[in-house]
Amino acid sequence: MSDTTRSRAILATASRLFATRGYSQTTTAEIAREAGVAEGTLYHHFGSKDGIFLTLFDETMEGYLAGIEGILARGATGREMLSDFARFHFDHVSLRKEQYLLLLRDFPIHLTVEHFASGSPQRGKLDRITKLFSRILAQGKADGTLHLSFPVRETAQMLRGSFYGTTRLKMLDLIQAPFPRLARMMESYWLKALAPLHLKKSRESYRPPEARQANLRESKGAVRRSRAPGD
Repeated sequence: MSDTTRSRAILATASRLFATRGYSQTTTAEIAREAGVAEGTLYHHFGSKDGIFLTLFDETMEGYLAGIEGILARGATGREMLSDFARFHFDHVSLRKEQYLLLLRDFPIHLTVEHFASGSPQRGKLDRITKLFSRILAQGKADGTLHLSFPVRETAQMLRGSFYGTTRLKMLDLIQAPFPRLARMMESYWLKALAPLHLKKSRESYRPPEARQANLRESKGAVRRSRAPGD
């Protein structure tokens, strides 16, 4: 077994055990045994259980960032990129449930303090997500396909919180809607909230025929009721 094969076996096994048992309940001995390697080999490649976790985090984030960069590279409008992002996010997560369950449920507090302070590589990846998302919103603001009532970065951070929270609840089985439906829901709410003002006004002024007919009947009834007997 080559070093690369051993390393991948350790990561795959650790990801599965962390997702099923929890990070704190999984030992390096268990990971090594189920991966078919010596425990010393695990320490040689990753240094510790924390090292395995950080490697899984880095790989997951690199794939996610590459996906967002691919959306930006297509050169679509901001509105189109926002739609693409909603679909990409939930599709990406649905194909990597083990990794995201681990990151969203079992993130060790001590790693948050040690490795996610400002300026750390891991914090840099998280900040990069916000920057790329901000570029999508800025593009939409510039090309007129999105309307932002608040600063771009603050809007990006707020929207990022919305899909992060939704994803976390889904991974914890507190939301039953399937991933594809969540993507459509998120896309719909985002596009409505950030629609250009002229589109919002046209939607507000439009009334379906049945609504117009109901209002007409109501108006005629009001006129009849207001007439005194003998008029």
